[in-house]
Amino acid sequence: MGLSGASAVLALVTALLLPHVPPQVASAGTSPAGAAGAARTVAATTFPAGAAVASRAAVAGTTYHVDATAGSDAAAGTSPSTAWKTLGKVNAQTFGPGDRVLLRSGGVWTGQYLDLHGSGAAGSPIVLGRYGTGARPVVDFADTAVGGEGFGVRLRNVSHWEIGDLEITSGQQPTDRRRSGVLVVGEGTGAGDLAHIHVRNMYVHDVFGTDRRTGGINLHARGTATGPESTWTDVLIEGNTVDNVADTGIQTMTDALLNTTWAHDMDAFRNLVIRGNTVTRIHRDGILVRSGLAPLVERNTTDRIGESTTSTLPYLDDIAVVAAQWMYATTDAVFQFNQAFRTRRLDGDGQPWDFDQRVYRSVYQYNYSQDNEGGTLLVMDQTDDNVFRYNISQNDLDRSVGVFHLVNGSGDLRVHNNVFYRSAGQTGQMTGTSTGQVAYVGNIFVNQAGGAYSVSGNVTYDHNLYWGANAAQPGDPNEIVADPRFVAPGGATDLASAGAYRLRPGSPAIDSGVAVSPSGGRDFFGTALYQGAPDRGAHESAAVPATVLLADDFGDGDAAGWTTSGGTWSITGGAYSQTSVAAGESLAVTGSAAWTDYTVQGRVRLNNAGANAGLVLRYAGPADFYLFRINDGTDTADLYRRSGGTLTLVASASLPVVPGAFRTLRVSVSGSAVTCSVDGTQVLTWGAATGPAVGRVGLRMHTSTATLDDLIVTTP
Repeated sequence: MGLSGASAVLALVTALLLPHVPPQVASAGTSPAGAAGAARTVAATTFPAGAAVASRAAVAGTTYHVDATAGSDAAAGTSPSTAWKTLGKVNAQTFGPGDRVLLRSGGVWTGQYLDLHGSGAAGSPIVLGRYGTGARPVVDFADTAVGGEGFGVRLRNVSHWEIGDLEITSGQQPTDRRRSGVLVVGEGTGAGDLAHIHVRNMYVHDVFGTDRRTGGINLHARGTATGPESTWTDVLIEGNTVDNVADTGIQTMTDALLNTTWAHDMDAFRNLVIRGNTVTRIHRDGILVRSGLAPLVERNTTDRIGESTTSTLPYLDDIAVVAAQWMYATTDAVFQFNQAFRTRRLDGDGQPWDFDQRVYRSVYQYNYSQDNEGGTLLVMDQTDDNVFRYNISQNDLDRSVGVFHLVNGSGDLRVHNNVFYRSAGQTGQMTGTSTGQVAYVGNIFVNQAGGAYSVSGNVTYDHNLYWGANAAQPGDPNEIVADPRFVAPGGATDLASAGAYRLRPGSPAIDSGVAVSPSGGRDFFGTALYQGAPDRGAHESAAVPATVLLADDFGDGDAAGWTTSGGTWSITGGAYSQTSVAAGESLAVTGSAAWTDYTVQGRVRLNNAGANAGLVLRYAGPADFYLFRINDGTDTADLYRRSGGTLTLVASASLPVVPGAFRTLRVSVSGSAVTCSVDGTQVLTWGAATGPAVGRVGLRMHTSTATLDDLIVTTP
């Protein structure tokens, strides 16, 4: 998605790789302090809705009032009773340190704009805000323009401004021109090193510009190679709502990326914070940081990104690729606690997160994504030493390449302790590969539609947990193939409800992971790392881990340890099947006769109409055991007790059963209590298990064919 238009994406960092600083980063004056190799965890600062826009000025200035209905431009403007009337009067002034310009709440200025002049000073900013009670003041700049460019508020070549609490719009206009709701620009005479621009609590909507340098809130160092170059330090964009705009929601840009004379192509924006913004229905990208040095982008929400406005204007750009929240030509960035939904895949891309071209030592952490069409992460060429950790992805749609799109030419990237949950029929690749080194460590992959895993000399896997319909996992020497036992898999709707992916007690992911250094210091939910041995996935649980008594995914083609009676048993396609429909019982058992209280779980598929099959537990012999099965003939889940050779139904529940599809059956037995679930939902309990107190586990069917895969037995 880079400016060059090259197709793109990801290269993954191995944990062992030493930090690499490319020459262009070093020449831009990059500080190593924020390297992803030591990427910082930044504590987020919260702010109340409607908070005052500015800090109190250290230097007392003049407060000016503007009233759209009762004001007069002939008045002094220095009190509500002597307020100015028009924004043109404001534009004619040059303000100084400590001054405040306040628009009356509820006022509407149509066909007008704010073009603000003068600079504040350190500790004494100039403030643009509102006074009185009621709705935000509205600046509807319609089809107005200065030098052919439209804007609601412009800060050109100025420093130390704090603006906020306004509503900015223009509506659909027939003229093809650049438009921005808020335009912060450095260009021409007066350009240079600018500082302290804070934009808070603005509502920018229905603004439609002609190209990618326009949109909601737009910061731009603009000019030719022979003109003066602008940079900014201390930029805060916080708590704004940007809706239904073209081109981009929030962005930074420098023309140093377009010429070889300017020096700050990698650090035009320093001490940049983009926090707590909501960006929706955007024509191109949601939030885009170009040329940032150690920017912090946190607690933002994007939704419906990519040709998603209501506009029918013919001059809007035809968009090929978009991403929701991404970075370009940036070093030491931290994107955290963000959430992204419904990013579109147009001709390509469509991911929520993107390490784009010339991004180094940066990190995505503690983010949540859902229903983004292009998958989860894009990594472009000319990137290196980046980290993707402790994020949760629920049903991103993987329509680009898969979960990851990694472009050849990208460098190293480490992907660790994330959750990737797929249950919406996605069959794209679960992982990716590139020319860089890719390390997948400590992740949980829930893959219910058979997506494959990339295998190459540039990809390593270690201590990941795999679960779902995939027939085989990659070469992971410390893999676990088991249900991770999430609290409510598939049940999240946003960042706040992502607790659905906490680990329940007894999860095989608890205390079975591996330490990664640096780790970030906390998990997705704020728990300090580590609570004992590390966990797999995005949750570091303090619960007691499960002990795995047996695990068999049949991937080795070996049924050693299994004893069968009746039927025809074989391993095919990485699963254990009984293929004879002859009348009578078919039974296969394994494990220890001394096992007492435990949980047995396996994926069971009925292979013929009217079939029944299920898990056997506490098997003390062919005449003495318990059976939890599903039955296509009756559309039920049933718990049986066999005693003295007689099979007795002790509990039953209605359950739609369809042959040909795997169902995850799980039975826990503790003393006389038996709990049964199907696909993570509890369906039966029974508290009178007074039969065998110990025994093996297995699979049983009657006059049926069935398949078993991914069997695991754990305790407690």
